[in-house]
This record gives sequence, structure tokens and C-alpha cells, in this order.
Amino acid sequence: MVSLRRYRWLVVFVVVVAGMVGGAYSWHRYTFPFGWSHCCDKQLHLALRNYADSNGGNFPAGAATPEASLSLLYGKGFDPSYLLCGKTGSESTVQQLLSQGKCLGPDMCGWNYVEGLRSDDDHRLALFWDKEGLGHNGQRLSHGGHIVMFVSGFTEYIPAMEWDEFLAQQKVLFANRRNAKKQERRTQGP
Repeated sequence: MVSLRRYRWLVVFVVVVAGMVGGAYSWHRYTFPFGWSHCCDKQLHLALRNYADSNGGNFPAGAATPEASLSLLYGKGFDPSYLLCGKTGSESTVQQLLSQGKCLGPDMCGWNYVEGLRSDDDHRLALFWDKEGLGHNGQRLSHGGHIVMFVSGFTEYIPAMEWDEFLAQQKVLFANRRNAKKQERRTQGP
């Protein structure tokens, strides 16, 4: 009969490795709650900039929801499904919807997009941010909050404790933007 004492080091090794694997798995699930994703905000900004360049400086707008307006990026040989699903959505679901000519809804798009902006608006205006508040690769941000992409292409991390103040500032900037006054005059007439 084989003595377990003889294989004690093997049992200890297996228990330690199992603990390390379990710990690594738990850390990964906590750190990346929706999985690792490199749904790049810079690439989305570039796609939006290209759209604006082809549409008189206007970013996508006019659909039923801001997410539906982002659907306007689809077409002309460009499939933005990977970008539009964000860090939390399903690329295949988004791709299927867009290929059928349908628009995205709030539950299918991982971005909070600010509709009604132009490429020549105030560079301090936020253009979009991740709805869940995840980092560049889908990781949980240590102090909550969001990484915001501005009209200028600049990004900034806004911690959760500063988020309400940031949103209030954005409302003021949005209401006072130069292009808002131009749009108002156009709708009111001479």
C-alpha cells in the first residue's frame, strides 16, 4: 500500500496551484466584469469624425435615440459593430441588426452618446462615454466614474465623486454652444 505521506508534497502543490488559479479567476472576473474588451473609444471618435467630415461637420443625429443615431455610422463598406456594441454588448447582435437596416436601441449599445453636436463645437463638450464606466480594456475603474471622449478627441477620466458636477457643467456648455444659437435661428426663421 502506498503511503500518502510520500505524496504529501504533491497534494500541497495541487492545492496551492488550485488556489492560485481560483484566485486569478476571481480577480479577473472582478476586474473585467464583462470580460476583456478593447472596444476603443479613440476608434469610435475617428469614425464619428469621419462621419462629420462627410456631413458638413455634423455628428450623427436625428434618429429616435442617440444610440439609433450612432447606427448611421454603418454603411459604405464600414461595419462599426465592434465599436458600437461597446465593452458590454454583443458584437454579433449589433452586426445582425445593422446588416438588416435596423437601428440600435439603448440596451444594445455600450456608449452614452451626446447627440446634436458638430465637429466645430466647444472642445470641452463631451461627445460620448462608456455607459458602465469601464476602463480602456473593459476593466472596472478603481474610483468609479467614466472615461469621457470630448469633441476635440481628448479623453479625461472623471471619478464618480465628480460625476454629477461634470454633468451639470456639460448641460451649461451644451446649452451655450455657438452652434445651438445657429440652429435656433434656422428653426425660428428670419
